[in-house]
Amino acid sequence: MNDLSEYLKQHRQEHLDWAIELCRIPSISTKAENEADVRRAVEWTHALCSKIGLKSTIHETAGHPLVYAEHCEVPGAPTYLVYGHVDVQPVGKLELWDAGPFEPTIVDDQWLVCRGSADDKGQVLIHLRAAAAWLAVRGKLPVNLKFLIEAEEEIGSPNLAPFVKEHRERLACDQVIISDTGMFEDGYPTITCGTRGLLYKEIKLSGPKHDLHSGTHGGVVGNPATIVAELVASLHDERQQVNIPGFYDDVVPPSDALRKEIAALPFDEAQYVAELGSPGTRGEEGYTTPERRSVRPTLDVNGIYGGYMAEGANTIVPAAAGAKVSMRLVPNQNAEKLSAIFDETIRARCPDAVRLEILNHGCADAYGAPTDSREMQAARRALSEAFGKETALIFEGGSLPILPMFKEVLGADSLMLGFAGPTCNAHGPNEKVRIPDLDAGADAVARTLGYLGG
Repeated sequence: MNDLSEYLKQHRQEHLDWAIELCRIPSISTKAENEADVRRAVEWTHALCSKIGLKSTIHETAGHPLVYAEHCEVPGAPTYLVYGHVDVQPVGKLELWDAGPFEPTIVDDQWLVCRGSADDKGQVLIHLRAAAAWLAVRGKLPVNLKFLIEAEEEIGSPNLAPFVKEHRERLACDQVIISDTGMFEDGYPTITCGTRGLLYKEIKLSGPKHDLHSGTHGGVVGNPATIVAELVASLHDERQQVNIPGFYDDVVPPSDALRKEIAALPFDEAQYVAELGSPGTRGEEGYTTPERRSVRPTLDVNGIYGGYMAEGANTIVPAAAGAKVSMRLVPNQNAEKLSAIFDETIRARCPDAVRLEILNHGCADAYGAPTDSREMQAARRALSEAFGKETALIFEGGSLPILPMFKEVLGADSLMLGFAGPTCNAHGPNEKVRIPDLDAGADAVARTLGYLGG
């Protein structure tokens, strides 16, 4: 596929300019004042799809619009649906950015720094670059290709599932291709084989109708802060396993082959801890840090609140306290089932001396892709050729609820090709992506399409 690679090299600057133009648009989907900017990003993407030779349309939803584009002109060839998004996160504190978040900056001739460069505008454009190369050089694609590019991913994709269900026949495909994941390290070709599910809970406790004097009432009434600490402390045992009955019942332990593959990844624990600024690691006994981060279920306390926390002392029994807790689930665990078990467990452990309320803030199952599929093998070969090194297969510790949704509605598995490095600062200040990884990614996707087309 040297002609495709050569085309991509010759048009490298033009394609970098695409990323710069798209990333200049402040398409923050969560802010009402950026509604016009989000639409502008969708319109820009639609125009590019049309320019490179795809049949593209903009579809309205109950929220922000989305782009659907396709090039389906190869009878009998497999069909693939590329998913991505062009909305971005808020920028946070501007003083933490070295330059304007929407003023794309190239640093050291290697990095494109701006909001959306990694998540997900730069990665979406990789697939359009690959399609453009095929259409310009060969005049056609080797497979039937569809694009679904939304603008609500950063607010939970509230209108994506309804759209997919309504247009399931149009979106029918052999597999979904997604580049919204990451690389194991910069320059290291990586395919994500699965993502963990998510269960997010808030435990709210209330006691007296107002804060009480601890000298008069301490040790007499139920103290919400003390009890929430007891509940949180009960959620792990001495081996750092999650202490909820039945939590591990459906967990399939990682196979020896998988553990061997994880162990072969170039992971330096000392460097990892140093980069985090943490004194050390702590987790479930019997598993390594890379295994705990990816193929094992976890429970973390995300926050504890309640009582007096300002300067000085205020001797009270607080009227209320609470905690927010999230669980990362692995394939075969059922989020709704565990949600009910969690609630039942907390109610059983909570004394009658306080009132208890449990709120749900998120529930999604894990997803695991078949590692022996034709698509997986084609992509693994293509990425290794484009990057010049063996492709890593990893499991992502985070969650992508759209993956089980695509599987349920379209009956299609997902191929996750990530091209953003682990230090890309997605969602944080100075978000960045390594430009050589974008270039090699476009080459890899072009090769993947070729191999999928036979």
